[in-house]
Amino acid sequence: MFTPIHRALGLKPGDITWDLIEGAVEQKVEEAADLDWKQSGYLDSRNPQWQDEVAKDIAAMANSGGGWIILGVAEDGATSAAAEITPIVWNAAAEQKVRQAAYARIGPPVTGIEFTPVQGDGGYVVLLRVPDSREVPHFARKGQDAFVAPRRNGPHTVFLSDREIEQAFRSRFHQNDDRERHLQSLFEEAALPLDPTEGVALVAAAVPFEPLNDSTPIDDHTARNLFHQTFTGGLLAKQNGWGWCYGDVRKGLRRWTMRGTQAPEVYAKGVHEDGTVLASYRLGNLETDKTRAQYYPVGRPNDCMSMHVEHALVDAVALLRNSAQSLNVQGGYRMRVGLVGAPGSPMHVRTTEGFTNLLLDLEYLVPIHRFHPVTFDLDPLESVEENLPIIREAALDVINQGGVRYLHELAETSSAPVS
Repeated sequence: MFTPIHRALGLKPGDITWDLIEGAVEQKVEEAADLDWKQSGYLDSRNPQWQDEVAKDIAAMANSGGGWIILGVAEDGATSAAAEITPIVWNAAAEQKVRQAAYARIGPPVTGIEFTPVQGDGGYVVLLRVPDSREVPHFARKGQDAFVAPRRNGPHTVFLSDREIEQAFRSRFHQNDDRERHLQSLFEEAALPLDPTEGVALVAAAVPFEPLNDSTPIDDHTARNLFHQTFTGGLLAKQNGWGWCYGDVRKGLRRWTMRGTQAPEVYAKGVHEDGTVLASYRLGNLETDKTRAQYYPVGRPNDCMSMHVEHALVDAVALLRNSAQSLNVQGGYRMRVGLVGAPGSPMHVRTTEGFTNLLLDLEYLVPIHRFHPVTFDLDPLESVEENLPIIREAALDVINQGGVRYLHELAETSSAPVS
């Protein structure tokens, strides 16, 4: 992890430890636009406005590109430098109260905040990370009837004027449009390595909400570990998915790529140094044995099996998770997936009949003349329990376009449809 404290002390990314906090105090690290020292942990019964304080501080960071609020370090009032460690009491209940205040008293709510408690003598220092937000401006409640739009101005918090609020809204709309165009461009790029006339492909592109500084290159060892993984734990009902993790790993322009060519699978993956992930998987024309035509659409390259759609999507998410963990990509991703086939003829998502396991006839399906890509937000660093419903919904949105109603390979959730 890389924090403003690491930056101020001239350290490389690393763990957050008590020694790191002591180093910040010894070196009198000053507050900055993305660093705010707080002596207390907000939850002060003597201060009835503590929730307003939470809302103001978190909204200010979110409105200023994100940053870190350090609870349990007092500052020098004259210099805004770290002056003393003042350990606080911290537990899950305290964290939940701060989260609730950030959600209920900020509009639109600031999501994705993270807490890193560090235990030392006398209690905790808690590092609260506020992500860069796509929903600027955020308004913090002040009292019962007023709202303000705070932002960081160096080490201080100021408030946006009416004109600045207007500009912030305009910038939000423009940035969202730019992000969507960028994601679509990457989605189209991800489809390029595979020839759609050879077989319909599932294509995926994922862009981090907080891109990494790509001035730090990914080394060869890290790159190979990114691709040579098979994590699907908890995502598939049966851990027997295909292993799209072998192939030639090569360095590209600020990215690494892997192309798999072993028959019958053909696939391509890429991880950019800013955390962007691309992947494509050929799902059509995987079986050429005509004796298998009862179970697979042999000789129909624009057809694919719904189960293979599920496996390919899980593999793309596995690559995304591995990349986010290895590269420390915080804040989540916006992901787009879709089917790309040969132009001029419809695609079909095929499935089998439940009792005989024989391929269903085309008359039971919906031909896809124009596939609509599916876009969703996902934080691959969250637990499987948090991510599984999102992945299931995305997979359903893909196969439903071909008239297939149910999933068969992804693990179940309590609210998921059962075939």
